[in-house]
Amino acid sequence: MSHRQLNERDRFYIEQRLGEGDSQGQIAKALGVCKSTISREIKRHTPTEFHGVYSHRVATELAQQKRLNAKKGSSFGQIVGHVKDYIHARLEKHTSPDVISGELYIKFGERLSESSIYRYIKADKAQGGTLYKLLPHRGKPYKTKTGSSSKSTIKNRIGIEQRPAIADQKIEFGHFEIDTIVGKGHRSYLLTVVDKANKMSCIRKMQNKQASTVVETFKQIVGTTFYDFKTITSDNGTEFADHEKIAKLTGADFYFARPYRSCDRGLNEHTNGLIRRFFPKGTDFNLVTDQEIAQVEHTLNSRGRKSLGYYSPNDVFLKQLIN
Repeated sequence: MSHRQLNERDRFYIEQRLGEGDSQGQIAKALGVCKSTISREIKRHTPTEFHGVYSHRVATELAQQKRLNAKKGSSFGQIVGHVKDYIHARLEKHTSPDVISGELYIKFGERLSESSIYRYIKADKAQGGTLYKLLPHRGKPYKTKTGSSSKSTIKNRIGIEQRPAIADQKIEFGHFEIDTIVGKGHRSYLLTVVDKANKMSCIRKMQNKQASTVVETFKQIVGTTFYDFKTITSDNGTEFADHEKIAKLTGADFYFARPYRSCDRGLNEHTNGLIRRFFPKGTDFNLVTDQEIAQVEHTLNSRGRKSLGYYSPNDVFLKQLIN
C-alpha cells in the first residue's frame, strides 16, 4: 500500500462509500492506501458537532487550514501527508526513528532527521497521542542468564575463543547466532537464528527444547531456506547438547559463548528483544500460528537497519544471492 496524501477527490470518494455502508478497509483497498490512512482522515477531519458523519467539503477545508498553520509556525510542518503516514505505519512495526529517517531518504528522497521524528512523537504524546508506546525499548542493558548450563555439561564443547575472527567482522554471510525463547509455563518455545552480517532472522516454533527437537527444527530450516552456514554460536543451554549433529546437518562449525556472557551473542539477544515486542513474555506459542510467526519474521527481515545503510536484511541477502 502507498503512503500518499489524500486529495479532495479521494475525500469525496470516502464520503460516498461511507454513505453506502462500505468499511474503512474496503475504501482503503480501493484507493490504494493503508487502512490507517482512512481511519486517521475520518478521525481528524470530522468535527464533533457532525456526530460522526464525514463530509468531504469540511474535511478538505480542515486539511487545508492545518497545512497553512503548519507552514506559519509549526516545527513539524514538514511532516505531512505521505511522510506522516509512513512514520505511523513504520512505528506500528516497531521500527526506530533512526531507521525510519534513513528509509525515508533512500526510498522517497525525504530528508527528515531522527530528532525531528522524536520531537513529533513527543508532541503527539503531549496531545494525548500514543505513538510513544510504539517506540522500541532503547538503552536496556542485557540481562545475564542464570539458567544456562555450565560448559562442563556439554560434551566436545568448543568455546567462542576458537571461532574465526572473520565472524566478528560482519562482512561474510553465514556466521549465525542462535537461541531459544521460552513461552508461557515453559510449555512452548521458539528457536531464533540470525546472521551476524546481513541480520536475516529465522524463527521457528518448537513444542519443547529437547536437544533432539532442536536438531529436527534445524532440518526444517535447512530444507526451507537458502542460508549458507559457516559458523553457529549458541549459549550453553542443554538444548544445544546435540551440537555435533547440527554441525553435520548444516556444514557449519559450532561454538559456545562464554557462560553468562550474553554479549557474546549480542545480535541474537537484540533480535529476541524485537520478537518480544510482538510476542510479550507470557505468550503461549502453542496458540500462535506458524503464519503469525512467519509474519513477524518477514517484518524483521523487511525493515531497514542502520548497520546495513538503512537497507533491509532481505535487500542485502537477495542482492548477494543474485550475484
